[in-house]
Amino acid sequence: MVKTTAQLVEAMMYAKSEGLRVHVIGEGTNTFFGDDLKSFLFIKMAIKGISLEEQEDIVLLKASAGENWDDIVMLCVEKNYWGIENLSYIPGTVGGAPIQNIGAYGSELADVFVSLQAVDIQTLDLVSIDYTACEFKYRDSLFKHQEGRYIITSVTLKVSKAIQPRLTYTPLDSLLLKPSISIQEVRDLVVKTRNEKLPDYISYPNAGSFFKNPVVNGAQAEGLRLLYPDMPCIPHGNDIKIPAAWLIEHVGEAKGLREGDVGTWPSQPLVLVNYGHASSKDVLTFSNNLVQKIREKTGVQLECEVNFVK
Repeated sequence: MVKTTAQLVEAMMYAKSEGLRVHVIGEGTNTFFGDDLKSFLFIKMAIKGISLEEQEDIVLLKASAGENWDDIVMLCVEKNYWGIENLSYIPGTVGGAPIQNIGAYGSELADVFVSLQAVDIQTLDLVSIDYTACEFKYRDSLFKHQEGRYIITSVTLKVSKAIQPRLTYTPLDSLLLKPSISIQEVRDLVVKTRNEKLPDYISYPNAGSFFKNPVVNGAQAEGLRLLYPDMPCIPHGNDIKIPAAWLIEHVGEAKGLREGDVGTWPSQPLVLVNYGHASSKDVLTFSNNLVQKIREKTGVQLECEVNFVK
């Protein structure tokens, strides 16, 4: 466990001297661990601290990497700062949020991101990385393509004092019928929906959404709609995003499917669950079979969202 940047650097130096690979853990909620991890040094990120800088109509919020993400969301909701309420109840820490550009219900971290600080593993220097350099895309960032290069120590976000709800996604669009809306109402609906759809990762081990929603071009989408007229198509820039959960349920016919101790969650097939004593090989076999079936039927390649450590 590291509580300061100096301790983090010290741990990195130790790993180098011992020839160990390093993996930093916030809460491990989006991580798939292999069965043999002897070559790793696992570092628990416990750097804490939050600061707020109020400006005219925005607030700069700086949070250390070891802070719980949902605690940051709750803080903003309590203070009526808009921008991350749709990201309520996403498990994990602040340091993990930029890596996959966390998102939900039409919002993503990149919408409010300003900059972050990180230790550059190559030099062990503390560096600042701004929005442009992070190369944010859908569930993607610089840190996925330069894995192991940086360890994030803090993140700075820009949240708004002005009322700015994003209610384009179901079920949040139901709030559009209300004459007025509070930030607490948005959070409450997000939390309620997540609780109804997603399993408790403590009772049913899982890594959250196992796959990304695939993005296809317009021509591909039109061809797929001929085969699957009910397939949802969500505009994504010049392309179309297709819900992976829909493909798993309706193309893969795998909603609630269980093989041994591995299966998809009955109310959210995007989540793969270890129901007992499944090995990493069991989970990967189940996942690969599902990907292959959907690819053979649609030509769409599902891409994993979880962070693999193996």
